[in-house]
Amino acid sequence: MKKYLIAILVFFAFSATAQVPYFTFGPKAGASFSRFSADQEQIKEEIKSSLHFGAFVRIGDKLYLQPELLFMNRKGDLSQTEVAGSTKSLHIKTLDVPVLLGGKLIDTDLLNVRIMAGPVASLALNKDINSENWDNSITGDDIRSANWGIQAGAGVDLLLFTLDLRYEFGISDYSKNEGLTLKNNMFTVSLGLKIL
Repeated sequence: MKKYLIAILVFFAFSATAQVPYFTFGPKAGASFSRFSADQEQIKEEIKSSLHFGAFVRIGDKLYLQPELLFMNRKGDLSQTEVAGSTKSLHIKTLDVPVLLGGKLIDTDLLNVRIMAGPVASLALNKDINSENWDNSITGDDIRSANWGIQAGAGVDLLLFTLDLRYEFGISDYSKNEGLTLKNNMFTVSLGLKIL
């Protein structure tokens, strides 16, 4: 995990000092709507909302590369339909590194409209799992420390502000427990400020 963090910091340091045309960066924050899905029919899933914050770098104009560093809260509730009062609440704090390739559909001095897609690496920082009346117990030790997803979405830039709407498709199994497969899908809305 330390190797990933060092590589990320080096990349951002290089990006911030490189003389690249159409280069911008800034902070961003927003809301996330997350759901952990299980592979068992008797398990019901519930979406949970949370907040996220971080920073982005955008390199390029019509076509651009946008790596980000985000602190996310991935939450979700599970319940067993055959067991009354059974709940499992998952709250996994992660450091996410999406690397998105995008393009501008509309590009004016005042406003532009963008689309984007790319992979996201998610590194678990904290794993909080609470279970009640659950017959197959899972603890934080059963959650993988590194996971992958694919993000796709659209964005709008208005002067110095940038608004992104994205959906993340979880492709990794968060659970190391053979009795349960967990994937995390998430919808995010974020507002950023272009400093440069």
